Amino acid sequence: MGSSATDKIDRTWEKALHRRLLKTALCVGIAFIALSAVFTVFFCRDQEAAGEIIAAYMPKARSMTDEDGSVSLIRLLTNNVFASAVSTGLGLIPFLFLPVFSLLVNTAVIGAMLGMIAASGTVPVGKTIVFSLLPHGIFELPALFLAMAMGIYLCRLLSMKILGKAGEEKILPNFNALAKTFVLNVLPLLAAAAVMECYVTPALMGWAGLI
Repeated sequence: MGSSATDKIDRTWEKALHRRLLKTALCVGIAFIALSAVFTVFFCRDQEAAGEIIAAYMPKARSMTDEDGSVSLIRLLTNNVFASAVSTGLGLIPFLFLPVFSLLVNTAVIGAMLGMIAASGTVPVGKTIVFSLLPHGIFELPALFLAMAMGIYLCRLLSMKILGKAGEEKILPNFNALAKTFVLNVLPLLAAAAVMECYVTPALMGWAGLI
């Protein structure tokens, strides 16, 4: 088989992999929205539990701020890249589908915060979502969903390989394709999200009277 034919097969395989990842990421996104809504309702009714979740998250949040209280671009980006890499890397442990744990943690934190806001009644939850989450979330969330999708895909691949049900699937080409996807897709989205969260989101929150 000539090199051109091999390249064509490789491109076809990569396109099929990307379609699979996008479908999984879409499912992750739907689950993210649904779980965030469920946790928001739950924590709105259980303020004590919401407070515990937020208290546990605050040290991490403070680690991403400068002395003046503003969000540090470098620290934020480093944290988000690390969190996304972990979401994907957890897929290296077969059978357990641990990337789902990242989904639960993130939605629990968001749900706790929105639940507290909803219970206080001082600021509409919808306004908070639009001005404090969506401006950078339109970049950060797709990156997170894709990272989780890659972790889920990786876990499934390794599990099927161990069970002898992976067919012709090879591990190394998949690793290379996932690494390429992370670098070319996840990282640029996270970089854009970090810039938005540091400079645009605070301005919009101030304009909307949220800070």
